[in-house]
Amino acid sequence: MAKLKRAWSLALGAALVFVLAFAAYWPVLRGGFIWDDFLLVQQNPLVTGKLGLGTIWFRTDFPLSNILFWGEWRHWGDHPAGYHLVNVLLHAANGVLLWRVLERLKIPAGWLAAALFVVHPVCVASAAWVSEQKNTLSLCFYLLSLLAYLSHETARGQGRTGQGAGWYVLSLGAFVLALFSKTTTVMLPVVLLACAWGQRGRLKLGDVLRTTPFFALALGFGLMSVWFQVSGAMAGATVQTESWWGRLAGAGMALWFYLGKALLPSNLCMIYPRWQIAAAAPVSYLPLPLWCALLGWSWWYRRGWGRHALFALGCFTFTLFPVLGFFDFFYLALSRVSDHLAYLPLTALLPLLAAGLWRGLSGKALWYVGGVLVAGLCVLSAQRAAVFATEEVLWTDTLARNPNAWCAHANLGWMLAAQQKYDEARGHLEASLALKPDNAQAHSNLGRVLSLQGKAEEAEAHFQAALRIKPNDADIRKTYASALAEQGKRAEAANQLREALRLRPETEARVELATLLHQGGRLGEAAAEYRQVLAVKPDQPEALNNLAWLLATGSDATMRDGAEAVKLAERVCRLSGYKDAQALGTLAAAYAEAGRFSEAVSAAQQAIELAKAGGDSRLAAVSRQLLVRFAAGKAYHEAPAVAPRPGAD
Repeated sequence: MAKLKRAWSLALGAALVFVLAFAAYWPVLRGGFIWDDFLLVQQNPLVTGKLGLGTIWFRTDFPLSNILFWGEWRHWGDHPAGYHLVNVLLHAANGVLLWRVLERLKIPAGWLAAALFVVHPVCVASAAWVSEQKNTLSLCFYLLSLLAYLSHETARGQGRTGQGAGWYVLSLGAFVLALFSKTTTVMLPVVLLACAWGQRGRLKLGDVLRTTPFFALALGFGLMSVWFQVSGAMAGATVQTESWWGRLAGAGMALWFYLGKALLPSNLCMIYPRWQIAAAAPVSYLPLPLWCALLGWSWWYRRGWGRHALFALGCFTFTLFPVLGFFDFFYLALSRVSDHLAYLPLTALLPLLAAGLWRGLSGKALWYVGGVLVAGLCVLSAQRAAVFATEEVLWTDTLARNPNAWCAHANLGWMLAAQQKYDEARGHLEASLALKPDNAQAHSNLGRVLSLQGKAEEAEAHFQAALRIKPNDADIRKTYASALAEQGKRAEAANQLREALRLRPETEARVELATLLHQGGRLGEAAAEYRQVLAVKPDQPEALNNLAWLLATGSDATMRDGAEAVKLAERVCRLSGYKDAQALGTLAAAYAEAGRFSEAVSAAQQAIELAKAGGDSRLAAVSRQLLVRFAAGKAYHEAPAVAPRPGAD
């Protein structure tokens, strides 16, 4: 009966944790993708399937998180609601696991610590941001590993050696999965030793030996992550200029910052102002000695209340260590601190707060105060989650709190440009460049905005600046090519696209290059590019349609081939279920070139009807003109100047 009652209370508590999670995060469930989500999900070839699933393990330092994204892409595609749902569920599960770990450690008020964690506003930057599913997934395995290790210790202490060995293997395996999800979990072995000390007041040689495999894994994955950051994410960029002493000073400031946000989560920001560290000023080093004094004070009283404080603050410090600035990673170029970096460390600090309330309050007072605190934090988290629901709100909120966030200016500027608010976009992009003149992407985006405004000379200067900073950036060259093409500079645009393809071969850019070559009268080169696309993707609709049109209507008679044009056009029509007006227009031209005029007339009539139904009066008019020719038994051929094909802009 007692076991049944306990199981019921655990189930009820877990359900309450999940209810709290959804109460705090309901605004983001209707939200979209933000910031890195587009790169990590929508544009990630590892996720969308453009690269094989096996390559995920060799192209990133968080492959398991990418596999989760890959699975979600199969279910949700580019609909963000599913990703947000999974992230919130993982966050709630982490709250339940934290509760179970604290119970195993016999830390009081574990239920309150779990509730505080689930609704804490600092966690919003992880649980409401799809990109940081890395955080929620890795913490899930981290806590499972910790829980299994504690079960192993209990079984070993009770003489159940075989069962203890099973728990140990499970703990080690979960740790590997945590590291494959995100390597900020590398400090788990230190936390395991801290747990052993916290429970017994001392460490034994056996504790060290049992954690040695964990330390070996942590070292290997840590080195791998550093290598990935240096060779991939940072790609030669300098994210910190401080000496070792300057980084030491910054680490002390960061520790107090994270403690402050954990205790008073107000004025949260996506990108906090980046502190300037005066390495020559003695006051810059004061935060770190003060932090050490706090730990020393807790050590002095370790036989009483200080033991819990030292355990919690020590674990908080250890788990923050990888992100304190001693090791370079890309985010440090934006700010020295971030809410998403505190997600795992909060699991060490919030139990101390809950235990302190338990010690200072009794009975109903604890429930009342705890309930009010949880409810208040839940409201704050819901408000913060609403900020993460849309990118425009996120960057507007960021700039309101940190006007010097050059990245926020750049992102908001490009969003406004997509909304055709070009003057506002220019203002933000220029502000971004004033703060960070070497931001190649902002130069490129500003060049694109200026080009759309018809300011070609000003645009050219920014495109050239972008290429000086990042000459090997394929995206910048593609953007530059689009601007050049709109100015009628097809040859220059083609050169930029060729260079972009050399840097990063991709189908869309090759189709765009082929179209430019076709428009410029370089039919042989255009056909060769289309054939390259079809060699990789035989059912690429645009390449099929455009090559069929070129072979049916090209101004060079030696290149025309009606039979092949018909085959290509029929294939693209089958792909669309004969419901695409432009493809049917191409099929009509191909039939005419092959001398099959009755079929050409029929296809042209279908094209006219579909164009009219779709509201495309221009395509309908062009198709009527072609219909007249085909009815008269004449094929259509482009003039040497290259007339636009039906539907082309």
